[in-house]
Amino acid sequence: MATALFTVFPRLPVEIRLQIWHLALVPDPPGLILFCLKKGCWLPRRLSAADPHFDPAHDDMNLAVEFRHELLNKADFSVSLAFVSREARRVAWAYVASQNLRYTDSVSGVFQRGYDPTRDVLFAPTTGILHGLLTESSKRLFEPDLLMRGVDCPCPEIFRLAITRDGLAWLAALHFCELWDPFLALETLYVMVNVPKDIQTWRAGRRWEIVSAHDTAYMWDASARQMVWRGEHSIDGPLGQLFAQMESCTAGLDEKLVEMGRDRFEMRAVYAVER
Repeated sequence: MATALFTVFPRLPVEIRLQIWHLALVPDPPGLILFCLKKGCWLPRRLSAADPHFDPAHDDMNLAVEFRHELLNKADFSVSLAFVSREARRVAWAYVASQNLRYTDSVSGVFQRGYDPTRDVLFAPTTGILHGLLTESSKRLFEPDLLMRGVDCPCPEIFRLAITRDGLAWLAALHFCELWDPFLALETLYVMVNVPKDIQTWRAGRRWEIVSAHDTAYMWDASARQMVWRGEHSIDGPLGQLFAQMESCTAGLDEKLVEMGRDRFEMRAVYAVER
């Protein structure tokens, strides 16, 4: 049987054809992409003269342990249009450039990019991984190669963090405010309503993104110096238990945010979706 062809397509105006190619791409721009945390991302690095904490008088002090986010697994994007016609490629490669993607496989049309602190979300899929996020940097300082040495340990640029409901309960039992001791830049905490069982499973050309489970957010009101709800929410609704958990676990957070001089922080309920 002959393959069906849309023979009218070449006769369409160029503007319409380009629009069709654009609509055939993955969503532009993509949503908030999840990058699963893993062990082994805290590594030592020797400081150079360009680093602000470099000490030219004490070279043995020029050592830092940093969170190396480039070691996280990459996010995959399937952009098959990049290998179709010249016209389709023009649209596809403009998208590839805008998303800072790198070409990996011409057969499947898979591109990748790494974690970007300014637009992506780190995800701790288990309480064990969340515990490691809070403690791995300090434990690293007691390993043989760093023991008894002067080491700088700068706070990593983590603006958005996603955790599970179990992770939220674990933080509440520990002390929720301790989350800011290693992560001063944290602005948004996403709480996963349900965690897909295969969220840590890598599949070529696929990635995980988060979508809002509700329009409301539990936010820091700097002028009132307290956490408040923005948007309608109900403790009796389907997410009522989670909303109540958010409120109870943040007891004492007001003082911490005032102490740090923060003007922004929010918590949101989200779902994970595979793209």
